[in-house]
Amino acid sequence: MFSGYYTIASGLITSQRNVETIGNNLMNIKTPGYRKERIVNSAFEQELMSRMDSSGKKVLGDGIGATVAIVGDSLTQFNTGLFKETGRGLDVAINGNGFFNIKGQDGKTYLTRNGSFDIDKEGYLVLPGIGRVQGRNGDISVKTSDITIASDGTVTRADGAVLGKILVTSTDDNSVLERTPNGLFTSQTPLTDSADSELIQNSLELSNVDMNTELTDLIAAQRRLQSCSSALKIIDQIDRKAASQIASI
Repeated sequence: MFSGYYTIASGLITSQRNVETIGNNLMNIKTPGYRKERIVNSAFEQELMSRMDSSGKKVLGDGIGATVAIVGDSLTQFNTGLFKETGRGLDVAINGNGFFNIKGQDGKTYLTRNGSFDIDKEGYLVLPGIGRVQGRNGDISVKTSDITIASDGTVTRADGAVLGKILVTSTDDNSVLERTPNGLFTSQTPLTDSADSELIQNSLELSNVDMNTELTDLIAAQRRLQSCSSALKIIDQIDRKAASQIASI
């Protein structure tokens, strides 16, 4: 009976995690540059093998023999979203690899494809709610929205004065990127200048979330969650009945 509990409990956990992740994707479907997240589940035996101690021995528990799915890593899909022309001079899209670098209020550098920029009260180019857009020489002071952003990231004022150059960095291995709760990324490994990308002013890259796919996956995850809940109730009833019969002997 324990194996049944383990199987259903794992199903509840994985299904709930999937529902939450899909829900977050749907909430951010209109967030520029947002990257879809998905959960990869692994079988119990596979997970157990990956957690062998240094001597090669497995730590066995009551769950052995049960068909158990364990919530594995959350993976980000980095495929590029569609581009949308906005006509807004502070909107910038990256065509190619790379990320904008944003210096957060906590001092950390965050990576994002969201180029829906604005100007803070001190005149610096910012990603609202996150921090200041980084150039090759740090923060970029623009003072006005009447600017031109060239394909190489050079920011110039209407009178031709160069205000800075937007920094775009990339990595050949996206696995070094750590996802934050708000859909941004950080990296403990320094990224390099992105040589094969260009910036497109007056445009934004949309999220790479497909609503139809997410809704289909959400319905499936919710059904699995409901099925596991129903099965758990049935097993609990059987357990109670068995315990009652044993007590009457």
